[in-house]
Amino acid sequence: MATATKELNGLDLQALQGLVDTVTKDPSAADPFNDWSARVRWEGGFRSQALVRDHTFTVDEPATLVGKDLAPNAAEYVLAAYGACLNTGLALNATKNGVKLRNVEVIVEGRLDNILTFLGMSDDGHPGFKEITVKAYVDADTDDETLRKVWRETVAHSPIGNTLVRDVVVRDELVRA
Repeated sequence: MATATKELNGLDLQALQGLVDTVTKDPSAADPFNDWSARVRWEGGFRSQALVRDHTFTVDEPATLVGKDLAPNAAEYVLAAYGACLNTGLALNATKNGVKLRNVEVIVEGRLDNILTFLGMSDDGHPGFKEITVKAYVDADTDDETLRKVWRETVAHSPIGNTLVRDVVVRDELVRA
């Protein structure tokens, strides 16, 4: 007789516990999860095609920035990546704490410091985000204190959030094709 898979928040509890047990016994088993990559091909104009594992997505600029508006731009993907990372972390942390989530929506907004620096029209400031704000709307089966604890853990342990707030070494190389 087959046993039904127990899930909480769409996560297989047995598989999650198996992962936790594996890396608890041998922390080096988690090492492969530290490496990620993407390949991005230019497709003309401001459009690019990103290839990540077996997935692809398009990056473009809005028409107001001379793109074709076929997809979000890179800055919007950064914001979306942070929001998705927070959703993932919230599902993980809620599940680890036995909290059933009913609904989650994360709104992430950002303001660039000075777009003119990207356009090569100013030396003032920098072209990156100056500020990012996040608002999470969460409906869950738990008290406010537990939900705040789960959220704080989620924000503190977000790989994308940590990438955004910490100095990251970026190594670049130009190779003539």
